[in-house]
Amino acid sequence: MKLNLKRSLFVSAAALGFFAAGVSGGQNASAKSYAKVTSNEALSMNSFDRNVNFTGSSALYTKAGTLKGAKKVASASILSSLANTNVSNNNVRAYRIAKTNRGSVYYKVVTFDGQYRGWIYGGKSTSDFGGGLTQYATTKYAAMTTDQQNGTFKITNPGTANDGKTVTYQQPAWTQYKVGRQITDSSSYANKTFKIDQAVTRSREGDQWVHISATDSANSAANGWILYSGLTAVSTSGTGSAGSSSTLSPVKIVLADPNGNQIKTINYGNGAKDQTLGTQNGSTWNLSSNDMTQLTSQINTALTGTGYSLSGTSTNGTLTTDQISALAQTKYGSTVTIKAVALGQSSLSLTANGLTAVDGPTINDSANPGYGKDSNLNYTASQLYKMQKDNTKDYQTLMNSMNPGWFQKTDNNVDGKDGINETYLKAAMSQYLTSSLPALHGISGDKITAGSIVSQANGVRSPLYPQFVKEGGFLGIGQQYVLRWYHITFIPVSAADDGVYGSSTPVSVNFSASIPASTKFDQ
Repeated sequence: MKLNLKRSLFVSAAALGFFAAGVSGGQNASAKSYAKVTSNEALSMNSFDRNVNFTGSSALYTKAGTLKGAKKVASASILSSLANTNVSNNNVRAYRIAKTNRGSVYYKVVTFDGQYRGWIYGGKSTSDFGGGLTQYATTKYAAMTTDQQNGTFKITNPGTANDGKTVTYQQPAWTQYKVGRQITDSSSYANKTFKIDQAVTRSREGDQWVHISATDSANSAANGWILYSGLTAVSTSGTGSAGSSSTLSPVKIVLADPNGNQIKTINYGNGAKDQTLGTQNGSTWNLSSNDMTQLTSQINTALTGTGYSLSGTSTNGTLTTDQISALAQTKYGSTVTIKAVALGQSSLSLTANGLTAVDGPTINDSANPGYGKDSNLNYTASQLYKMQKDNTKDYQTLMNSMNPGWFQKTDNNVDGKDGINETYLKAAMSQYLTSSLPALHGISGDKITAGSIVSQANGVRSPLYPQFVKEGGFLGIGQQYVLRWYHITFIPVSAADDGVYGSSTPVSVNFSASIPASTKFDQ
């Protein structure tokens, strides 16, 4: 059965983020005939979309392998070993693309450590990586623990060592080509405190890296990525390794609007439950200068982008005398409410780079696969959604085509390359639900950094997309295809620029796609 595809948009390798390895044709140059290059240009997609891995099916050459004079740089077996190492130095960046008169595509690549550089066969299509390459995510999203979200940390052993634990990095080490350290010496940041706002694991080592931001903006030059094992949790009872639990309790601060409606909650410090955050002098309650500075910074950070502040005229407001008194009297382990005021509301619009906005609820009609032997059984995602919901006769006919018999295999290309499931998934990876992209709020004219934009551009997701999943049966025998619906979560990775509230120019944000497991369906 042939898959009938009708697409209304071009899906690029940058938008897709996944592909099965293609065939490895055209590697050995003929003694009588050589190919010729018809185009050779730099790859223009985002840098992180050009991270690739070797499949082990093709060798690396000084030029396209079918060109006259091509010499082998590394064999397919060597590249296969590199693909499976647990060291991020062996990550690979593709940076040029060439096409021959025989229709073959070649990519020029380099390992992050610079040991291997050359051209490798990349399949027959310029819209995805194939042949000897597959796209590769050098890091994976990691959910932060409660301790990481709420804790305060310091660098355990400040100094100059380039070991992942001593200084901070612009990205986790060796996960982006030629992107290195944020600072080269952390000695001056000894005992300075930081909050964790992001976490990832490196795909090869599996170690966890976190992005830290200084609680005092004067130390923000050190903001960057560091191994979680290189941090120590700060508590009033002394120091301990990062991530360890404490018998002490923080103060829970509820940030509310003037009517008492909750905006955000944060935890601050750790102490014994009968101990107050501040001290009393006669009838006056006070906070230490250190607590005052850190609380103000933490509250202002939490309120960023909400449209509220400690001050109605600035995003960096100060605590009032009444708020200081309320906080100082609060005991560890208990809760205090601090009311914020509405800012002069202005917004900053965002755009999702490489993604198409779709109103939903399903992906649009960019993919239209055919099912069964009857060529008339062609349905878009929106049609499938309605058919299944109404359990129409056409839907029953479709499912019978998908499941011809207990021990019979379907004639449909369901899970293969360019099959039904992959076709819909590709479309979903290029689309986002319009309503899921947030707009940020603040005072007109105030600047917001690219890093802050990334930390707030959460909740972006794709419309629902269909997948035919095998379920039921006994010990894997006799399973039947059922139609399930999923959504992709888009994780913010970087922003093109800083932004200004009230500006008519939106800021472009790059996202990476988190594809759900087959068991994590919406309906």
